[in-house]
Parts: sequence; C-alpha cells; structure tokens
Amino acid sequence: MKIIPIPIPSPKTKVIKCRHCGSTEVRPSHKSSGTGSRITYRCLACKRHFRVGSQLPNIKIVVAGGAILAVLLIASAAIFFSAESDDPLNQPDADVHNRAAMTQAQRKARQGDSQAQYQLGWFHWQNAEYQQAYKWLKAAADQGHTEAEYLLGMAYLNGRGTVQNYRDAMAMFSKSALRGHMEAQYHLGIIYRDGLSTPPDKESAYLWLNIAAADGHEEALQYRDKLALAMTTEEITRAQEASARTISQIAGAKAGKP
Repeated sequence: MKIIPIPIPSPKTKVIKCRHCGSTEVRPSHKSSGTGSRITYRCLACKRHFRVGSQLPNIKIVVAGGAILAVLLIASAAIFFSAESDDPLNQPDADVHNRAAMTQAQRKARQGDSQAQYQLGWFHWQNAEYQQAYKWLKAAADQGHTEAEYLLGMAYLNGRGTVQNYRDAMAMFSKSALRGHMEAQYHLGIIYRDGLSTPPDKESAYLWLNIAAADGHEEALQYRDKLALAMTTEEITRAQEASARTISQIAGAKAGKP
C-alpha cells in the first residue's frame, strides 16, 4: 500500500471522481510528484487529467479500485478541483459557484444563452448531477457550443444523465472535433479504432488521432503510433493526406470560412 499526501477537506473517507466524466477509476498521474498542495490524477476511463488541491495538509482519501489509501491528520481544508492548464476544456467562470452568479446564469440559460447553458451543465456535471447536466449541455450543444458538444458526447459515451449511446457520442464528438476540440478529436479516433457504433476504421482512427497528436495530446500520439504498426504504407499515406485536408477544413471553420 502506497501512502501519498492527498488533500481533502473532511475527516470522512472520500472517493475521488474524474472531474470530466465522473468515473471513479482514477489513479495518481505520473505527472504528479505527490508533493505540494496539488495532486494530479489521470482518469482510466476518459484518459484525461485533473488536479486535487487544498490550502491545508491532508486527511483521508480512497481511490476506487483499492490501490491507494492516504491518511494524514488535519481536520479541515478548502478543497478545489481544476483541470491542468493545458486542458482544452475551457472551464466556466469560477464565480459560477457563487449564488448570485448561479442565479444570473440560470436566468440567462432560460433565455437561451448557450454559454450560460454550458456553465450550468458543467456545474451540474462536476457535482454528479448528470440528468440536470445533460439537460443544459444538450441545450447548449443544440446551438453549436463546441465545449458543450464535447461534454455531451462524454455523457452519451459513458451513459451519464442519459442512456449510453455510442452513435450519439460519435455524432457529438464529430461536431466538436471539426471545430478544433482536441479531446473530441482524440475520442473520435478511439471510437473509429474500437468500432463503437461503426465498423472499425483504421484510417479514420489514424486521421483523428493524428490531428489530436499534432495539438499535443500525449495519448493520441501513443495510440496513433501503435495503430500505424497494424497499417500498410498505403493506408498510412491516405490517412495522413486526409489529416492534412481535415486540418485545413478545421482552420477554415475557425476563420469563419465556408
């Protein structure tokens, strides 16, 4: 059993959940030294990283799966969760947790403001209120909100707030990926690789993993190179040419070109 300092605000045991997909299948990341006020975790379900930190030393925490138990003796700490600075998921404004700000966000969301709808969806997602999260994420995604499309795809992929549906997950990831969302590109590559809702397609998988890898996604780089070992030279060439065309398409979309 490995003992590491992990910040927590309560003397009660708390299960750490991924701040992106809600899974409890998480482990301390190799990116984390295990020291200081923040610990970086990696989710084994969605492959993303998040950090847990506090202003005071630690108490007690259990990582689901039984691998790690950390126990220290401070009775209260102000805990907060945040994505890594290079995380492509743009966090909603911090003051969304303020009651007045939440009231304003709710008012704007009901009026059809897609950013406010996304903020509410994200807030409910972080609190594992998945049905409410799904409601607002879908409303924002229906208006073309890129981050909402990605997170809605995660809801479909993992069956959170709605029934699991790989086809709908693929549709949401596709929309977000074509707008340049790196995590959506990565997950779309995995869907094509594993044949979720579609026959396995190595070239399409390589295409999206290649694009995500070009933006610095470490797992996409690893899976792309591993996938290439099972592809012919002709398949790789076609996938690389398709990657270049798709990157141009994404750049055009970002620039507002048809």
